[in-house]
Amino acid sequence: MDGFAFRNIGDTLLNKGLLTSEQIAIVAKFQEHSQQLFGQAAVSLGFLEEDLLLKVLSEIYVIEAVTLEFLYIDANTLTSIGYEISSSYFAIPFFRNDETIRVAISDPGNLRAIDAIHTLFKELKVEFYIAKESEILHFLEIMKCDANSRTADPLLLLNKVIFDALEAKASDIHFEPLENLLRVRLRVDGLLRVLRTLDPESWTRIRSKLKLMANLNITESRRPQSGHTRIRLGGKTIDLRISTHPGIFGENFVVRIFDLSDGVASLSQLGFSDEDFMWLKRAISFPSGIFLIVGPTGSGKTTTLYSLLKEINLFSLNIMTLEDPVEHQIEGVKQLDLREEGILSFSEGVRSILRQDPDVMLIGEIRDEATAASAIRASLTGRLVMATLHASTPLEGLRRLLDLGLKLSDFVPSMIGIFSQRLARYGKNGEYYHRFPMTEYLYFSEELKSNLLKQEDITICKVDKSFRTSSEEALARNLTDSAEIKRIFGDANI
Repeated sequence: MDGFAFRNIGDTLLNKGLLTSEQIAIVAKFQEHSQQLFGQAAVSLGFLEEDLLLKVLSEIYVIEAVTLEFLYIDANTLTSIGYEISSSYFAIPFFRNDETIRVAISDPGNLRAIDAIHTLFKELKVEFYIAKESEILHFLEIMKCDANSRTADPLLLLNKVIFDALEAKASDIHFEPLENLLRVRLRVDGLLRVLRTLDPESWTRIRSKLKLMANLNITESRRPQSGHTRIRLGGKTIDLRISTHPGIFGENFVVRIFDLSDGVASLSQLGFSDEDFMWLKRAISFPSGIFLIVGPTGSGKTTTLYSLLKEINLFSLNIMTLEDPVEHQIEGVKQLDLREEGILSFSEGVRSILRQDPDVMLIGEIRDEATAASAIRASLTGRLVMATLHASTPLEGLRRLLDLGLKLSDFVPSMIGIFSQRLARYGKNGEYYHRFPMTEYLYFSEELKSNLLKQEDITICKVDKSFRTSSEEALARNLTDSAEIKRIFGDANI
C-alpha cells in the first residue's frame, strides 16, 4: 500500500477517534516486523475491532463490504481464481454466473491484485467487495483442507461437510461413530452415501460444536437429544435440525437440512399427475373438516402440505400454522414456532391459536391423542385443518388414530381425506436423478362415513388410487424402472 493510502487510513482512524497518535506510531513500528497491512496490524495489536476496520476501509475506497461468515460458496466458484492467487492477494470469489464474478478482497488498494484478477476474467464483469481478512483466511483454509486430513482444523471440516451437503442437495447428514473412526454419510435423493471419515479426536470437537449450535447438553451422551439452529449462508437461511442418539461406539448424530430461502413450491411444481393434482385441489376446497397427509420421514409430506397452504392463501382467510420448527415462511400466513413461542405441546398450541379465530389451520404433526382430539374439535367448529401423521398408508393412518385412543365416531364425521406419498427417483438401469411423488389416497364420501360408523370396520375403506396403480403408471410412462419401485415398496407392488 502506498504512502498516501497509509496516511489516509491512519488519519481517518485518528479523526474518528478509533486510534490515538501513540497507537498509530506503535502500529507503524509493528508493521516493520509483521509485514501486515496497517489496519490489520492495528487489529492484531488489539487497538481496533475488525468490524470497524472493515467499515473504515469501505468508506475510504468507496467499496461495498460483504460478510463471508457462514457464506456458502460452491466449489467451482471458490476455486475459479486458484489457491495460489487467492492466497497471495487474499481474494476469494464468492459468486459467479455467465456474466459476472464477484470477488471479496481484504485490500482493495492492492492494484496489482485487482489487475491480475481482471486479466483472469476478461470475458466477465468483475465486481470487487471488501471483506474481513479473517473470513477470507477461513475460506483459504477450506480450499486446502483435505477431505480426510487428520491435521486439518475439525471445525473447518464441519463447515466443509455442511458445504458439501448443500452442494449435493442432501436432506440429511449422518455422523456415525464406528470402532476406530467416525463415518459421515449424506442422504441424497433418499439414499445414503459415504462422504468421508474423521478421526475420533476431530469428531470429539465437532460433536461439541454441533451440540452448542443446537443448544443441547454437552455433558449428556446417554440419552437422546434434539434441537435446531438457523444459520445464514450467503444470502440463504439454512435451518439445521440436530438429533442425537446413544450407540455402542458413541453418540450418533443426524443433521436434517432445510434451505428456507428456496421458498414454497407451487402444487403444480411438485410433479403430481393431473389426477393427483385435481384430487388434492378438491380436498382443500372444503371450508371445514380435517385433511391428513401420511408417510414416513423424508417422503415429502411437509413439502406437499406447504404447497397446499400456498394454494389457499387468500386475503379473505385467516390462516395459521403450528410447527416445530417453522420450515418455510409464507407471506400472509401467521406461523407459530412451538419452541420459540414457549408452547409445551401441539395440543396446547391448537387451543391457543383457536382463540385467534383461524379459518385454516396447519398442524405440523399429530403425535398424540391430545393433539388429535384438539385438531378434530377444531375441524368440527368450522375450520379447515391440515396435518401430517406418521403412517404408511391411508388405512394405516386410520389405525394410527385408533391406536392414539380415538374412536371412529370421534373423527370420521369431520374427515375429508387421507393422502399418502413416497418419493421415487427418475431414471433407469442404475442412472437416477431427482425425485417425483408416488401416491395413494382415500376420500371420505358421505356414504363411506355412514358405513364406517355403522360397521365400525376400517377394512371396508377402498382407496381412490393405490400405490400399485401409481407404480404401474410410472413404469408405463417410463419415469422410472422396476428396480426403483422395488426399492421403495418391495415386491408387493411390482
